Amino acid sequence: MKIIKKAIAATLAVAIIFSVFALGAAAAKRPTYLLLGDSIAYGQGIINSKDACYGRIVANTNNYNYANDAISGTTSGALLLLLDEEPIIKDVKNADIITISTGGNDFLTRNWVGMGLRGIATGDYSKLDPIVAKYKKNLTAIIVKIRKYNPKATIIVQTIYNPHNDIWTDAFQQGVDRMNAAIKSVKNKTGGFVIANVGAVISGHPEYIAVDTIHPNAKGNIAIAEYMLKFLKKLGLGTETKPVIKVQPVSIIN
Repeated sequence: MKIIKKAIAATLAVAIIFSVFALGAAAAKRPTYLLLGDSIAYGQGIINSKDACYGRIVANTNNYNYANDAISGTTSGALLLLLDEEPIIKDVKNADIITISTGGNDFLTRNWVGMGLRGIATGDYSKLDPIVAKYKKNLTAIIVKIRKYNPKATIIVQTIYNPHNDIWTDAFQQGVDRMNAAIKSVKNKTGGFVIANVGAVISGHPEYIAVDTIHPNAKGNIAIAEYMLKFLKKLGLGTETKPVIKVQPVSIIN
């Protein structure tokens, strides 16, 4: 009887050990989802961005490991420099899926009001062209640098949207169209990434825009999450399309 009890105990111990290893292996196989870039990816339009931005919703829904290194105000040039920082490099190396949101700040931070007013008055938006040329150069370098750190990750570049539904709409669209054309141009020339048309999700939908008139609000973050889940499923990188919202996004109110 003692021999039988010892055998049972040994069997249970082996089973527990294998279970622990199996759980560890399952956790290790979870894809890691990383967001890079600006305030859009950061979730600036909601007050609980850490727990409820669209990236977090996507990660929760598909059971990804999750990291968000996006910083509000980041231009493409600033993102290129951030990719030399060791914590960012580490996250890039560990990622399986990398989503990049960048470009909007490239012209928002370059006297956009003056350029927009000039364009509205004269119809000449050529002042935007040097900014777009620099953006193309930066985006190319960003992709090259990420690929150097991580040759296997799927890189997704988001298109830029037009948040306006007012007198600025047409002028802002001039910048949006140029930047999105630049993204396509870089992809056609260098490859290495796929394009997620987030711009089409948000543009023309004022109900998705926060009171700051720029960033996606709670509804906007959910809308982007819904789009990205479908996009990732088409790429074979996810299985779910209905967002799992563990923490409800809360829009900024002023």
